[in-house]
Formats: sequence, C-alpha cells, structure tokens
Amino acid sequence: MINAKFKAGKYYIGDLAKILDYANLTNLKYGFGFLDEFTYVNFELECDEIADSDGFIYSVDSANFGIIDAKIIDDELLSSRILTLRHGFIANKFSSHPLARIVDFKDEFKVSICDNEIKFGNIILNL
Repeated sequence: MINAKFKAGKYYIGDLAKILDYANLTNLKYGFGFLDEFTYVNFELECDEIADSDGFIYSVDSANFGIIDAKIIDDELLSSRILTLRHGFIANKFSSHPLARIVDFKDEFKVSICDNEIKFGNIILNL
C-alpha cells in the first residue's frame, strides 16, 4: 500500500504522459516521488479508461497514471499534443472531450493505493 499526504491546492489527476514532456516522464518512478519541486504519485495502470466515484472517466494511453500539482502543466506542450485546459479538465482541443481532470483540494488530503482501489482525498477509483 502507498500512502502520501498532499498540501491543499490544484492537482492534475490522470495519465501523466498527457501533461509531461519526455524528459520528465522518464524521470518518474512508480510510487511516491518528487519531480523538481512537485510531489507526485505514479502507478502503473493498464487499461484504456477508468471511472472515479464522481463519475468522471479518465482516458489512459500510457501506463503512468497518477496525481501531480497542476502548476506543472505547460500550455504549449498541451497544444502540441492537440490538448487544452478547459473548465478544469484536460480535453481534446477539437472535440472538447475531457480526458483528465484538475481538482482543487481545499484542505490537505491523502492519496492511498491498495490492491483494489485508489483514493485521491474523497475521490475513489476502483481497480
């Protein structure tokens, strides 16, 4: 089981390959870690999509699914991948289909991963 505490703030939840360049993506390790000043949790998720307890469906293209501070998102990188940040979601630039989400956690929260579920504060994903 992985447990990590995160400070309040806006966080990206989804496929980390959508928002990170190749250099940063290759520096990720599975589990809890730091990418420059950004705390993250990264784990291997091998499926095309997964739904959370809020009903949001995440698109998963790589095996790097997790959470990281939303400040790391680079609009130019998103644009080069035909993605955009729109209304709290990372979406396809043309169809506006949401692929991942930005969540504003008002208080400190815990991320935990066990055999059959992942919790990002009060957001739960069943594996």
